[in-house]
Amino acid sequence: MPPLPVRGAPVRATLVIHEPPTGTGNSPGRERDRIRLSFNPERISVRKQARWDRSSGPSNAAAAPAQFVAAQPRVMTLDVFLDAPGSRGGVQREVEKLLACCSPTERSAVEKPASAPWVRLEWGRSLSTAFLALVTEVSATYTRFDADGTPVRAECTLSLEEAGGTTPRQNPTSGADGPVGTHRVAAGDSLPSIAWYAYGDPGRWRAIARANGIDDPERLVPGSVLVLPQVEDGAGPVPAPGPAGGTR
Repeated sequence: MPPLPVRGAPVRATLVIHEPPTGTGNSPGRERDRIRLSFNPERISVRKQARWDRSSGPSNAAAAPAQFVAAQPRVMTLDVFLDAPGSRGGVQREVEKLLACCSPTERSAVEKPASAPWVRLEWGRSLSTAFLALVTEVSATYTRFDADGTPVRAECTLSLEEAGGTTPRQNPTSGADGPVGTHRVAAGDSLPSIAWYAYGDPGRWRAIARANGIDDPERLVPGSVLVLPQVEDGAGPVPAPGPAGGTR
């Protein structure tokens, strides 16, 4: 059986690095860097657990009923391959960026509390891997060197843990569709995937389309910046606009 056709060119996976939240906030700070992977991952492991309590008395012979305690953070492990033949610094700069994700940023060390950066894997339409995370471990192995000893290829393994908590996405005193943020469109982005990241609900893509005057949700221009409007939490997906809106 012939392989299924792939639409368009492959989308390059990117690790987006953010400043950690300031103070006691739970929203990541500004984007501080991006690491565009030389090769897309071939395998990504995602794991999530729940805590249950089965406390019972010593004389209870039957299994005690389970009581839900808490959801554990999502954990992801992926292999990252970096390649930079002919580059003056090789892959060392990118590897150092990865290693720095396990250390506090200079800004957070000054403003307190000190914290390592927050990261997010950005890879086209992938949703289950596009969560804000903390880097818990980085392992790098250099596998190729230039004549002067400069490492030009590296195989890295990253362990990420979901940052968790509820990220505030709107002014709680207003349910109006005012701007709450922006998103720069990357190749492979779709309105549902952007809505999932911004609001945790892909069904709210219509609010983004309406706020940006998008008539065709299938045609997003990479590099363009979209306004992310405020939507009221708990209101469910934003209703589709009427015929004048043009979205579907």
